[in-house]
Amino acid sequence: MSAIVAIIARVVDALTLAASALAASGLAMIVCSYIYEVASRYVFQSPTAWASDFVAYALCASAFLALPRVTKDKAHVAVTILVDIAPKSIANATHIIVNILGFLCLSFAACVSFQENVRQYTRDIHTLAIVPIPQWWVSSFITFGLSLSAVYLLLYLSPKHRVGGFEVSGRAD
Repeated sequence: MSAIVAIIARVVDALTLAASALAASGLAMIVCSYIYEVASRYVFQSPTAWASDFVAYALCASAFLALPRVTKDKAHVAVTILVDIAPKSIANATHIIVNILGFLCLSFAACVSFQENVRQYTRDIHTLAIVPIPQWWVSSFITFGLSLSAVYLLLYLSPKHRVGGFEVSGRAD
């Protein structure tokens, strides 16, 4: 069973690395499109029709492509003062409960998002923009990011991620 979990973890880590690279590329493309739009609009008096929409779509995609990396690195915002001062047994129980609740919430949100992706695809719904695109192209990144982050919370239920485990840092216990 632990071999299967290790394989899943490696696959999820590889997907997360690729998604992080795509998120960084998306942010670079946002900057480039803004520079192009400003030059096009103010230097050549010929504004683009697509730049504003592209920035909105790329920002959504980049945020949700980066989400699994944030979850993997445990870089999300957390108020841990009570867990930090609690005994290891209470801290570990809290860790388990929080990860299970987080997994359930992210999984639920991913399921709702996936249902919406399917609805957008089957009904051929497009964005309301100057240059419309299929809406599921953008919203599928939401489903991807939520799903991969949910998997990380499930993986973090293992004992090595708990207080006293070798991968948890920041505690002096």
